[in-house]
Amino acid sequence: MPIANCKRCGRMYNRMGREICPNCIREEDKMLNDIRSYLRKNKLANITEVAEGTGVEYEIIVDMIRDGRLMLRDNPNLMYPCERCSTPTQAGRFCASCTQELARGLSVASAELRDKNSQEPKGRGFYSRSN
Repeated sequence: MPIANCKRCGRMYNRMGREICPNCIREEDKMLNDIRSYLRKNKLANITEVAEGTGVEYEIIVDMIRDGRLMLRDNPNLMYPCERCSTPTQAGRFCASCTQELARGLSVASAELRDKNSQEPKGRGFYSRSN
């Protein structure tokens, strides 16, 4: 098993998937339950209000949303900034327009690479001599 340092508390632990130790996972699970119960009572709260109402740090709430552990279906005001353009978003790391733009760029780059590879002359393969 690989040994790692917890990204939250710095303790060493046997890494089994997540980047935080079992103690921090338990703490995060408790925070997640606190956030969910707060949101059940305050459906129109924004992330700052949730952070103040639960005592959970803003960044931790955003990480939970980005990781898909906290769903925002019934909470329209829970938005955080896109990592690329800072436009408010509710899912993933990037807003919808940045996601589309990045996908288009990847598609163009992929097509260019495919074209470049198809235009290169094919080699004759490997040559081996028998002794």
